[in-house]
Order: sequence, then C-alpha cells, then structure tokens
Amino acid sequence: MNSCFRTRVCNGFTLIELLITLSILAVLLGIGMPSLVTFINNNQVTSQANDLVYSIHMARSEAIKRGAQVRVAAINGNWNNGWTVQADTNNDGDYLDVADTLMQWDPLTGGSTMAMVATNALSNLFVSFNSRGAVVPGNASFVVTLTPDDCDVIESRIISIQPTGRSDVNRGDCS
Repeated sequence: MNSCFRTRVCNGFTLIELLITLSILAVLLGIGMPSLVTFINNNQVTSQANDLVYSIHMARSEAIKRGAQVRVAAINGNWNNGWTVQADTNNDGDYLDVADTLMQWDPLTGGSTMAMVATNALSNLFVSFNSRGAVVPGNASFVVTLTPDDCDVIESRIISIQPTGRSDVNRGDCS
C-alpha cells in the first residue's frame, strides 16, 4: 500500500484542502466585488465628465484658433444623447452643415444623466465661445450636472463654465 502518509510524497489536494481554499476565495470575492463595481462605475462617471470638459476646452481653443464662434451643443436637444463641437465653417450663419461638426461624442452610458442650467444665456442646449475664448454672451455662465445611476454610492459631477470660458469639475451630492 503506497499512501501519502508513508512515503511523504503527495500528488494533488485532498477534498478538505480544496473546500477550505474555495471557501476562503468565496469570502474574499464577496468582500471585494461590491467595491470593484463601485470603482468601475465611479471611473465611468469621471470619464464622462472629463469628455465634456475636453470638448469645452476644444471648442474654446478652436474659437481662438479660427477667430470665429464655436460651440458645444447637445445632440437632438438632449445632453444625454451626446454632444458635438460645432463651428460655422462656411460662414452661412448656421451650424446645420455636415462640415460644421468638428467632433461628436456618443450618448451617455451606464444610466448616467446630464442636465445643464444656463444663466444669462440664450439656451441651455449649447455653450458658445467667441474668438477670444469667452462665453457668448459675455455675462453668461453654465452649470452642467452629471448624475450617475447609483447616486447613493457615487457622487455626481458638477462642471461649471465661467463667463471667461474657464471650466472646472467638482464632486457634488445627489440631493
């Protein structure tokens, strides 16, 4: 009889060792998975906020470079559908031509919602920048709130656009 106890050479695991290892693994996964999901969702909201800030910076930069008005506009009148950076490239007074769209962002994912509140502006569906990089009209300011689907766990992002054209991102509560 060649047993593991006599020869001190064992090949493989016993059933008890395997069950203990699986139990420890299950406990660790149970503890770690909720925080991993929160981490992923938090990064998704941060990425969406950064995309909007990037598009604002791009529109402001393009307005200065072109010496003309450039804007960031909601697609189909809803920020949740995505947004575009637009310039009146053929100087026809509108932003309806295909060539007027410089860049476009996809709709929000993960259940996030975006809403803009405009102060002293013509509309809350777009932010325009003049050739000096300031917001049009000059006394307008904008606040965009990006609210995640699971707002109890993940903080919202508040993007402020000042009349000078500068933007910044802050975390906010969901109340």
